[in-house]
Amino acid sequence: MRPSRIWQIAKKEIVSTLRDRRALLSNLVIPLLLLPVMMLGLPLLMGGLFERETVTVTDVGVVGVDNVPAALRAALEAQNVALVSVEDATAAVQADEVPVAIVVPPGFEADIAAGGDATVGVHAKTGNIRSELNVGKVQQAVSVYQQAVVAERLGRAGLDPSVLQPVTVEMVDASSAAERSSGQLSWLIPFFIAIWTLTGGQMTAIDATAGEKERGTLEVLLVAPVRRSEVVFGKFIATLTFGLTAALMAIVGYLLGGALMRSVFLPRLGDDATGMVSIMGGTFNASLGTIGLLLISALLLSSFVAAMLLSISLFARSFKEAQSYIAPLSFLFIIPVLVLQFKDLIGLGDGVYYIPVLNVLVYMDDVVRGAATVEHMAITWVTLIIATLILLAFANRNFTRENVIFRT
Repeated sequence: MRPSRIWQIAKKEIVSTLRDRRALLSNLVIPLLLLPVMMLGLPLLMGGLFERETVTVTDVGVVGVDNVPAALRAALEAQNVALVSVEDATAAVQADEVPVAIVVPPGFEADIAAGGDATVGVHAKTGNIRSELNVGKVQQAVSVYQQAVVAERLGRAGLDPSVLQPVTVEMVDASSAAERSSGQLSWLIPFFIAIWTLTGGQMTAIDATAGEKERGTLEVLLVAPVRRSEVVFGKFIATLTFGLTAALMAIVGYLLGGALMRSVFLPRLGDDATGMVSIMGGTFNASLGTIGLLLISALLLSSFVAAMLLSISLFARSFKEAQSYIAPLSFLFIIPVLVLQFKDLIGLGDGVYYIPVLNVLVYMDDVVRGAATVEHMAITWVTLIIATLILLAFANRNFTRENVIFRT
């Protein structure tokens, strides 16, 4: 093969794609802007809402408001709760009059004072974030009141309250700095890199194959003084260029989002919001080594996707038909991501690194979490290279088959 001829083919396809403003928008602008917005917006929104709900005085419905002991009332008010009398706890919550309602039965204080037991009914909506946040307020207040009652009873019996806590649990965060900064949504990083790799390359691949068939220009190219393999590799390089560009913009977008969060927004948030941002991965940071591993993985993934797109779209008769062929490929990335979310629970073995697409998603997640190994890197990269070469050989073979090239 002649590199000059390959580059001429690639240049033709690249220029053709660049003329389409939609390609520039989908490959450069959207991943660069959308990902920081999502990375900043979701943690900031959730963190801000959690912090607001914590510091805002919330109305909590009470059936039997006169039965609430003064100590329990004080504990509730300390949690920024205002008691509002309601007739029916369940109905009040269902009608969204209050996010939470409690039922304090008659004789509650007398039963406690007599050394007996009493029950506080808590009515809330399961799955409603605001309701569940305020349930936490109520539970915290009841816990404080309960501890005070226990301490008083032990004091009357001449016992120290510490006898009820002979063991102290000390929690130590054993996660690495990378795992803490990536948060629980770290799997979104490889997912978006993979999705934009597919999105960025498919327009070029379709236009370079089915699009040329539809316009009748593919035949002109094939009778030109170029080899079929040079045509394949030229179109492959053009598709790879746009797929990789979109992946690079996704990586830059994440780095930009993490930098803005750490330097601009995080210092302005309270402790509760800061904790939420950290959990959701809003403080994502990466070393040069991490970025390098992500870039190489993105390059190999883009190569595999480009070869796969060319192999599939070549069979289509028209641009629309090629789009219908390629549309289901998104499931090739969505299904592995479902596995990726629960990989710690599932316990994926080393065999997963031999499965194209899934292996690179898992490996990139390992990189983000700081848990990547040389062995897994080698298996993943070699597997992707072999799979890409097989697909390129398949595409090259199909470019020599007239029943495929002239399938109209």
